[in-house]
Amino acid sequence: MNKSFVRQALPVLLTIGLLWYVLKDVPLTELAAQFRLADYRWLALTGLLIGVYHLVKAARWQLTLQALGYQPTLFRTTVALLAGSLASMLVPGAGEITRCGTLQRTDGVPLAQGIGSVVAERVVDIFMLLLIIGLTVLLEFRRVGQYLVELLSPVVHRFSPNGQSNTLLIGLTIGFLTIVVLLYWLLRSPAFWQHRLIIRLTTIAGEIKRGFLSIQQLKRPWLFIFLTILSYGLIFLTTYTLFFASPRTVTLPPQAALTILTVSSIGGIAVPTQGGLGTYHFLVSRALVLYGMTLTEGVIVATFLHAVQTGFALLLSSLSFLIIPLLITNRQKKQESNLVK
Repeated sequence: MNKSFVRQALPVLLTIGLLWYVLKDVPLTELAAQFRLADYRWLALTGLLIGVYHLVKAARWQLTLQALGYQPTLFRTTVALLAGSLASMLVPGAGEITRCGTLQRTDGVPLAQGIGSVVAERVVDIFMLLLIIGLTVLLEFRRVGQYLVELLSPVVHRFSPNGQSNTLLIGLTIGFLTIVVLLYWLLRSPAFWQHRLIIRLTTIAGEIKRGFLSIQQLKRPWLFIFLTILSYGLIFLTTYTLFFASPRTVTLPPQAALTILTVSSIGGIAVPTQGGLGTYHFLVSRALVLYGMTLTEGVIVATFLHAVQTGFALLLSSLSFLIIPLLITNRQKKQESNLVK
């Protein structure tokens, strides 16, 4: 079986399986009622916040690109970022390559250096996620403990200490040690480093490293930090604003939005699916139970929150694919006119 097909099909099957598991006992009439009773004034404000969030993310990316010596406008950077957002909704992990590839076609930014600048962003984002996790634990220590116990208890019971689990653990340990020994042997072999493919990969890695180190060359590092904090603040504010759009969630405290941000971010890294489908619904619905909802109510609210945010993001991202051909054509015309001169 084709390996690329398996890699593409696995997230789809995982998404379908998770959605079925989460939604199988939820009445469709209640889901429809959740959307029908929504306050569209708050939904409009949510759409505005999502638009500003993408502008802030693009402005932050623009700073790292400027540190590399490239000067794409905020508009073109935003369009490339939105194109990446749509790609990640279709194929998990494709967003970074798509947005860097788009900017290469519209502004001539080398793909490897563009990816390096994105890697630098991801490192900062992981640090921010750790801060958010720490803040969530600090503010919601009891609920976080209860959430982990309820989430992991089925796994703990399934793999309780017995002969089978010990055999599995021994097998995994032997396999891990074998892989480590093989990697050590390969890395110490001169022939390995002289292979044509390895030389090519090393060159690409050097370009990515240059892009990553762009964060050290930022002309306005404090602006980068401010935009990073602002982007996470906008994500939080988007979820909290959506609470006011529904009678079910209007009484939820701000800490609930912080908890949702934390569990959905961790879930997106641990179990990547198309646009967070399934993963978001499963984790967020369980988190909402901690705030007095039944599991069914949690699933309904999680579906509502995800659908609204994904819908606005999808609308903005789709517009970017209408603009990209125009930007590419405009760049080609400028190049042709420069050749004539």
